[in-house]
Amino acid sequence: MNFSEFVNKLYLFCGNGETPSNFLVAILTAATTEQDDDIFDRNNDYLKKIFNGKREISKKSVSYILTHLDKGKLDTYIYDLLAEDALIELCDAFEEQIGNTTKDDVTTKLSELFVSLMKKIATKEKGTTITAVPTTANNIDIEKALAEIVKNLANTPQEKLYVILKYEPYNVDKKILSKNALLRKDIREDVINYYSYIETLYKDISKENTAFFDRVCKAVKYASDNYISQELPQQSVFDYMVAWLKQKSMSSSETACRIMISFFVQNCEVFHEIT
Repeated sequence: MNFSEFVNKLYLFCGNGETPSNFLVAILTAATTEQDDDIFDRNNDYLKKIFNGKREISKKSVSYILTHLDKGKLDTYIYDLLAEDALIELCDAFEEQIGNTTKDDVTTKLSELFVSLMKKIATKEKGTTITAVPTTANNIDIEKALAEIVKNLANTPQEKLYVILKYEPYNVDKKILSKNALLRKDIREDVINYYSYIETLYKDISKENTAFFDRVCKAVKYASDNYISQELPQQSVFDYMVAWLKQKSMSSSETACRIMISFFVQNCEVFHEIT
């Protein structure tokens, strides 16, 4: 795992409505005994590139962090953001990197992982590249796999989609309020036209790792519930989820990401049944 992968996965649980750039700065400042505005560049484009893995955090910033390190402060910062159930989910999300852990010590182990990633950057030779995470049966990169699925969906020829079996969107009507008729119509159409195809894409990639789809579903449900808990309108929740998937998969196709979120509405990870 590299630093971008670490902060992306942590953001899913601890983002708390912040932009990725602001969250990144919050994590870096939470790891130090004091804040130096000259060290942490607030340039939004620069921060986005670090968050998305297109640039590494500068060695100057890393050196400052390691010489002003406060693991306990970072530990407390992450712990205080999360409820008990979220801490348990965090244990599962980072199990491959920190091993078996509990809600009581997961943030401590994450703080130690953060430090090891900082040291890795500090000692890396100039010009070397970050080693990609291997997609073995027990260690598959969810973000890269999602990116591949979204890419396949976006690039599927229209003539191929015509022969896909239609799917009855029986869950959509139960979950979208009647006042959101246009949103319901759009999601229903996506489900009818694409659900079976997306299901096939997930089945194909799950041949490498049978737990992959369950992990994706957990991540989607957690993100959706986070937005729902903010009492946002359903249209806003849906739009935020599309933006979330677009960022996670680093996709340029908003349409493909929208169709994918419609899939998860039907699959019950996004929105709850109306009571």
